[in-house]
Amino acid sequence: MRWKTAIAATACVAVACHASIAPTGKTPPTPQQMAELWHEPETGRDLFWGVGGQRLAPDPSVTYTVLETKRAGFSMGMNIEGPDKRKWSAKLPPEAPTEVVASRLLWGVGYHQPPIYYVGKWNAEGAHDPNPQLPARFRESKPDLHGLDAGAPWSYYHNPFVGTREMNGLLVLMVMLGNSDIKDEQNVLYKLKEPFEGATHWYVARDLGQSFGRTGVLDAPRGDIKVFEDTPFIKGMAGQHVRFDWRGRHGRLVDRMTPADVRWICDRLERLTDTQWQDAFRAGGYNQETADRFIRRFKQKIKEGQALPQ
Repeated sequence: MRWKTAIAATACVAVACHASIAPTGKTPPTPQQMAELWHEPETGRDLFWGVGGQRLAPDPSVTYTVLETKRAGFSMGMNIEGPDKRKWSAKLPPEAPTEVVASRLLWGVGYHQPPIYYVGKWNAEGAHDPNPQLPARFRESKPDLHGLDAGAPWSYYHNPFVGTREMNGLLVLMVMLGNSDIKDEQNVLYKLKEPFEGATHWYVARDLGQSFGRTGVLDAPRGDIKVFEDTPFIKGMAGQHVRFDWRGRHGRLVDRMTPADVRWICDRLERLTDTQWQDAFRAGGYNQETADRFIRRFKQKIKEGQALPQ
């Protein structure tokens, strides 16, 4: 019977072992609780430097020391330390640029994000490859940002915000990014020593590297402008719910979205200025021509979402 147990376990993993999608609270979240997920952004957020600003950016001129090499996952990564003893997680391509841009866009519309940066050229002692190292996404383990500290994962299936417009908007945004890597371990509950962006706890959708291609179960393309341009967004309606072009293990999370959910996030994305769009892609190291194509397609998706029936 062991083989049956193994098959059951494999099936359980494939659907993430979630029996239901339900809020953890008995009442809808208060505005104070909602601020733990989403906070109305101030006008003109700097999408080049992001939430940490230039102050918290890593120094590309110093030599970092490799503490650990991480080969699991789609993109190779390293835990590194600088001469100032600041410790970082460095993720290499192809997810380094896509994660930075996706993070900037989430933060631009009000979802909490930790400080992350794209470093195009840097050196490391103890690295597997010779210097300079490949471009990388740098994320500090304990940034000097109001005591921000990463805690346990949280689940899209069970959290205080299930069914709210803000949570549904986040999931629709994942569809628009082409990110189907929305398993629980990608999400992190952060703690802060003092309120910042309206809360002392942040529910953060993190590790957003599977973006700007299309959704998929295995080896979905990342940062592929041709695939991103050619992949549909909305396929139609199924009763009162929007049908997306979605490939992934967690389709249940996005198959109950209403036109109002889609319009809500699209309206907020539309508020981003041309400068903010350009800054977000510049933060990820993209050249002007490629950035313009990604932005053009994203704005097409926004218009498509806004055109859904009332």
